[in-house]
Amino acid sequence: MRAQTKGAILLVALTLAGCQSAGGLSYPVLKHEAFETPPANIEFKAEIGQPIITRVDGFAWPAFKVTDEIPFSFEGTSYSLRPGLYRVDGVAPSYSQATLNGRVASSTTEVLNSRVSLILRDGQCKIIPMMVQVAATNEVANPIQDNIKGLLTGERAIFGAPAPTKVDSNTVGQVIDPAKCFTDYDFNPNQPGSSKRELVYLGQSGETLRFKYREYYDNLVRAAFSNDLTYNIADDNVIGFRGARIEIVDASNTELTYLIRRHMEE
Repeated sequence: MRAQTKGAILLVALTLAGCQSAGGLSYPVLKHEAFETPPANIEFKAEIGQPIITRVDGFAWPAFKVTDEIPFSFEGTSYSLRPGLYRVDGVAPSYSQATLNGRVASSTTEVLNSRVSLILRDGQCKIIPMMVQVAATNEVANPIQDNIKGLLTGERAIFGAPAPTKVDSNTVGQVIDPAKCFTDYDFNPNQPGSSKRELVYLGQSGETLRFKYREYYDNLVRAAFSNDLTYNIADDNVIGFRGARIEIVDASNTELTYLIRRHMEE
């Protein structure tokens, strides 16, 4: 049964691989990935109970991970992009793109509709706002009418997700802090044969830091492989586990600031 399931997934992936969007970009492909997050050599923060390093093995879609609100300006007004995990919807030889609808917020006005693009090129994210419709315009969005129009013009995919419109990656956009936007994967832990390993921050006592190592297989915790770990950072602020090297920048009983120097080994 497992072999049949994987075969079906591979068939879908191969079918999608040949598709082109209306805007000239290739659609991303669902494929087996072994990936680590977050990226190395960038300073991150994690609160107690959150993983500081994760390694995943399974089928996944390429995605953008936005960890915090991204402020930007459009036509003289300040807005922000909400954090989230956003699937890539278009791939070009030199960059990847995610088109986001309805993910913009404002502290000064009601946002009725919005469309922004995230571009990743040479490891750097930038945001390119395409459209923001606010309540002050006295215009009310009509999603049914817009969807029908989008289908007729090719701007919307027939299955409901917006078809990617190619954005010139050289367009001047706002560069995003690499700790707030980076490449990731949209991973389904319930798929057969998937696995995940993570190191979770549990808090500080003096110079001692506490962590929990956990392994999952088919989204079930492998209790026999879980470990409680402690590290004393009085003399060395670099900790290691399963090949990973993590530099501790600051620690408290609320959060940990750290950099990954090297990820876990296979």
